[in-house]
Amino acid sequence: MDDGEKQCVMGLITDCLRSNNMELTKKCVVHMLQLQNTLVAENKRINSCLLELCQLLDANHITNYVVKGQTLGALYPKPMLRTIGDIDFYIPAKHFEKARKLIEKEWMLKIEEGESKMHVSFYYKEIDFEMHRFLCEFPNKRTQKSFSKLIDSYPPFPVQVNGEKVPTLMPTINVFYTFLHLYQHFIKLGVALRQLCDLTVLLHHNCNEIDRKLLAKVLKDFGFTKAFRAIGTILIEKLGLPQEEFPLPITDTDKKYGERALQLILKHGNWGQYERDSYDRKSFKYLFERAYYRLSNQLFFLRLSPKYNRSLLLDELPSKTLERIRNSFKNKS
Repeated sequence: MDDGEKQCVMGLITDCLRSNNMELTKKCVVHMLQLQNTLVAENKRINSCLLELCQLLDANHITNYVVKGQTLGALYPKPMLRTIGDIDFYIPAKHFEKARKLIEKEWMLKIEEGESKMHVSFYYKEIDFEMHRFLCEFPNKRTQKSFSKLIDSYPPFPVQVNGEKVPTLMPTINVFYTFLHLYQHFIKLGVALRQLCDLTVLLHHNCNEIDRKLLAKVLKDFGFTKAFRAIGTILIEKLGLPQEEFPLPITDTDKKYGERALQLILKHGNWGQYERDSYDRKSFKYLFERAYYRLSNQLFFLRLSPKYNRSLLLDELPSKTLERIRNSFKNKS
């Protein structure tokens, strides 16, 4: 249960313990029931806000895609037991400012620019929202443009959340994006098993809708084929995804890298927070810790995504590290 909490899959763990009639102490059972009730209440609350957002945008003819979070949670056998996060949604460039002004007016908010170039954040009814300009960040501008063009090439695909249609990415592109988001965060900060469970249920639920040729082409074009296969070995061997439902063939080399990736995930956890003594993102300790983690990961997994990792090593990592060090000096002064 401790590991389940660290990996953001506590609801799944408690459900498995109860479903398999494990002998548990009364104190443990009470704790699990309290946790499950809390998860159900949180999921109901975030679903309500999500549907309110979609209704507002749809009523004003603003194209939007809700990603991750509740759109993936809805695919679980028991959606209410998935640990919640924030609400992430993407608005194409031509509608972005219109959407921002509409939300500010209707929800009486002020949405300001933050540190991230990818999105703006706001808080509504005790829920964190991230409105994305683009869904993944690439150091290379040409790659960034190609990725945004790919996302915009397909209309929203509906998924049922609480019996209501919520727009998300079409299944094939959703698999690519969900993996890519997981992989990028894994290299830079760390991820939890929850993110791998999300990808597993997405592949399982849409196994007949995924265009395998298109997915293979997109992975190859962006340079993530080997990385996708390595993560796939964890989904198959550890999380129970039937091998025939994984879109690409797996090799022994993929299994080796997958095992190494799993060790890092179990060690560092959700956004790499377990081993961190200080949560101050402006401290030198945090900067050094994150830089070391990223550098070691990028070097180890260089063979899995050489194009992307080289751009991180030679472009993004040095510039962002220097920027954060300068900001740290400014804050201290």
